[in-house]
Amino acid sequence: MKEYFQGDEFKDISKNGKDRKWKERKQKNLKLANIFDLLNYPSNFVSNIHSCAEHLSFKRASDGSLRLFQMYTCKNKQCAICSWRRSMKYQVQISKIVEEAIIRKPKGRFLFLTLTVKNVVGENLNHELSKLTEAFRRLMMYKKVSKNMIGFLRATEVTRNELMDTYHPHIHVLLFVSPTYFKNKENYISQDEWTDLWKKSAKLDYYPIVDVRAIKPKNEKTSDIRSAILETAKYPVKPMELTVESAKVVDDLQKGLYRKRQIAFGGLFKQIKKELELDDIENGDLINLGDEESPISDGEVISVLWNHERQNYYVR
Repeated sequence: MKEYFQGDEFKDISKNGKDRKWKERKQKNLKLANIFDLLNYPSNFVSNIHSCAEHLSFKRASDGSLRLFQMYTCKNKQCAICSWRRSMKYQVQISKIVEEAIIRKPKGRFLFLTLTVKNVVGENLNHELSKLTEAFRRLMMYKKVSKNMIGFLRATEVTRNELMDTYHPHIHVLLFVSPTYFKNKENYISQDEWTDLWKKSAKLDYYPIVDVRAIKPKNEKTSDIRSAILETAKYPVKPMELTVESAKVVDDLQKGLYRKRQIAFGGLFKQIKKELELDDIENGDLINLGDEESPISDGEVISVLWNHERQNYYVR
């Protein structure tokens, strides 16, 4: 258990010895704020990002580890700090939801479905994401899809083709289906059928690339099922490596992702999320992630400030 004194350089080391890299993430956050400034975004918008995680407050948990309990977050989707916290929160929640779903429907099976459309230019990204969400809603309503559907997680990802300067919006879906799905042709949906259904629901004039596969654990232990699912359903939006040359990309993504929900639950997953009173992943609390295992003591509080000149965190 490391002791901290005023003026010490701060490092947040996890119980397994891993550096949580607050410094590196804050540096990326400031780079993002500077790019928005160069793009002439409003000063209060830039200041909001610039202020993210400038002051961190930790409490020492009973097991000796540090627990974040106060921090200002900008919640920008491209912020390296907020994306990281959101990613951890997502993993905590999907783990809890999947675990409960398996208890309630132990014979249910998991599928991973990827739905794609053609790449789009930056100015069309926002509109395309709206169309994708509506197309997915129609897909889930088809009788052959809905009749065996127990629950789902939809995660929308946007990647970039640097060579063509275009964006590739696509949807990853974790499907929890009844075991009858695999019993006969009346229930089972082949990859070709999924492709036809997606083409129809998205109103495409071409055959899109669609991938569907059953998630199979190494053995039948629940923990292996969970780990296979979590490995498959990774958080869809990862912080980009930003440079000043990325200004157009930052602008495209800011406008493209504006007011777009990238994560959604349906069926039993949505019901469990509500029953467990789990916070909103995208716009909710990014400090308390719901993964607390040991109680926080009333003892040591460690206050940490970002030093702009030295580009690092120091104990206050």
